[in-house]
Amino acid sequence: MGKSLDVRRNFFSVEKVILFLAISLALFHLYTASFGILPGYFQSAIHWAIIASVLFLVKPLKFKYSKLIDIPLILISWYISYYLITVQSELVMRAGAYTNFEVLLGILAILIALEAGRRTVGTILPIVCLAFLAYALFGNYFPGMFQTANFSISRIAPYLYTGSDGLYGQVILVSAQFIFLFLLFGAVLKLTGAGNFFVDLAYALAGKVSGGPAQAAILSSMLMGTVNGSGAANVVTTGTFTIPLMKKVGYKPKFAGAVEAVASNGGQIMPPVMGAVAFLMAEITGLPYIDILKAALIPAILYFVTLSSSVYFIAKKNNFKGLKKSELPSFRKTLFSGWVYLLPLAVLVFLLVQGFSPQRSAFYSIILAFVIGFIKDRTNMTLPNIRSATRDAATGIMPIAAACLLAGIIMGVIQLTGLGIKISSILETISGGNLILALVLTMLTSILLGMGLPTSAAYLILAVLVAPALVNMGIPLIAAHLFILYFGALSTITPPVALSVFGAAGIAGSDVWETGIESVKLASAGFIIPFIFAYNDVLLLNGTISEITISVSTALLGCLALSVSVTGWCIIPVGFIRRTVFLVSAIFLIIPSPFYWSMIGFVVISLLVLNLISTKNKHQSFSLSEGA
Repeated sequence: MGKSLDVRRNFFSVEKVILFLAISLALFHLYTASFGILPGYFQSAIHWAIIASVLFLVKPLKFKYSKLIDIPLILISWYISYYLITVQSELVMRAGAYTNFEVLLGILAILIALEAGRRTVGTILPIVCLAFLAYALFGNYFPGMFQTANFSISRIAPYLYTGSDGLYGQVILVSAQFIFLFLLFGAVLKLTGAGNFFVDLAYALAGKVSGGPAQAAILSSMLMGTVNGSGAANVVTTGTFTIPLMKKVGYKPKFAGAVEAVASNGGQIMPPVMGAVAFLMAEITGLPYIDILKAALIPAILYFVTLSSSVYFIAKKNNFKGLKKSELPSFRKTLFSGWVYLLPLAVLVFLLVQGFSPQRSAFYSIILAFVIGFIKDRTNMTLPNIRSATRDAATGIMPIAAACLLAGIIMGVIQLTGLGIKISSILETISGGNLILALVLTMLTSILLGMGLPTSAAYLILAVLVAPALVNMGIPLIAAHLFILYFGALSTITPPVALSVFGAAGIAGSDVWETGIESVKLASAGFIIPFIFAYNDVLLLNGTISEITISVSTALLGCLALSVSVTGWCIIPVGFIRRTVFLVSAIFLIIPSPFYWSMIGFVVISLLVLNLISTKNKHQSFSLSEGA
């Protein structure tokens, strides 16, 4: 009898249930990607029900009888999802008339969302959601334009539960339609050995230069980051390889963590996938996908040029060497043996450009990656490894889906109370038509609202909340949306809520605040470039060939000057005054027009570099004469 009970307990172990749910989640998304996405509420409801089950099993409460709470939470999550699916058509006919039972389900759905968020992304985002809920409840007591109609909990709860802007609305649909598939794609690539290939290729290319491991970290994190829906998740994926090697060659832990955080986060703005934001932007703006890729390309390159050159200058400043040739993989052998791993990414881009849906493109790319895995190395493609990959994807989507669910509360309150229109009006009123002030206010709003959110969820909220104000002030549509995307993405490396930094600091063994400050410095181009293309969209490839060529060339030089300002090294160590001059000249160079600003920046930097060369030669001559 006792033996049969043990067998039963083993069969129904928590880990086996988690694996079953993870595989079910993967199969569900592959099925809908290949045979057609279900209606939004249906797709979102099943997506969240499975993820909630995994979440409450993987992150249980920490006391003896926690299952007495966790299991009911799972069952309620399933029932809430089931009820939403079954009554959706009836709700349309009732046009906002809710039953008391639906009010109760709405309250339960909100409470489960808050608890799921607390367990996965911490307390700050749930507290922000509670603040928005408080505004919806008590907004009628607010003065002036912030005053709202009188909303009761019996109006708010079912609206957030059933509405297209609420918990199961368009924000969680982003996770259900796009993000999980690309997380699964990343997990499958890692399973096949492609992740190791990207790292080896990056080290073969950049490992020999000064500070080579840091350059390799940038390349590999960029490659993996663009297909990953979360900068923080990408830090954990690639950072375990790259951060220890950076520390090995001499980089301080805080700097190594910052490099990984900034590079992983940069994948969210790097075409072709941009962490799934490219597809969202195409849907919201109505612009073709290929136009968004073209517009996003140059700013993303400038971001990584600044990061890469900063890393190089720090290495030269501290006399860090690259790795020895014997420690590095051969570039030719690595590329020859692993070029096939590039095919899934190439096919993904090709299908997207040809007009295939992101879901169908991801589906074919995942299948191709599986086939390549079996061809290249069948030892990787064992059943336990495949199960582990699906589990990684399922646990990787947990914080993203929970954050998206919470973002649904914010979005729902914004739409219910009209807060979006009010904030857009306030931005225009406070700025008084001053574009630079409006952009600064938008930057602060984007960073604040983006804290704790996946980039795609942050972008979706900001596209509703603040992008219309920028467009109304004359900023081109694509420039306005890329502006909010950049600062929504940068919120994950900007303290105090810097999820990418948290992950990187944990791996590096560094202080979170110190790593966050280093991250902000290394990502300085990301804070400057959006202001430039908001004023003049030549950097978004909108202009004549000569205008674009000149603007991109001067911007690249400006990014190098910006790196000198950040690191304090150019040929020799650079003092505070010269660093300040480099910073001002860098901004002059990055600004596309008027052209004479770029010329002033170029002349000043040329004179500075000549002066630094002269100073170095004098020091060398003095050292030689002393030696004689």
